[in-house]
Amino acid sequence: MATNDAQLNELATKFKAMGLNDKQTAEAIKSKFVRTSLDKLLDESPKQICPNPTAAALLLALATATQKASYESRPKIAEAIVDGRINSPKQVEGSSYACMAGQLIGRRGRLFERT
Repeated sequence: MATNDAQLNELATKFKAMGLNDKQTAEAIKSKFVRTSLDKLLDESPKQICPNPTAAALLLALATATQKASYESRPKIAEAIVDGRINSPKQVEGSSYACMAGQLIGRRGRLFERT
């Protein structure tokens, strides 16, 4: 199914509303897999995502890292980003690798539940 301009504009508005700048939004929209992954990530996030450029960039990194599959623990990682428990690209990268390996347990066992 082809994505039309109206759908792309709607996604761009949604991505900007969470705090992505124009360059990041264009990057997310450009790739079919990334835009789908980020849109799904926002839909499955357990918390409301307020406009926050730092968290938005980290959520984009998570969506990019997990773009080719669906991961049960991804909403937990998104929640940790929104809460400020994950606040660097390295932490997102490590969390996404753990998510892919199915080994989500955080520092002192409190960040994520074992699935």
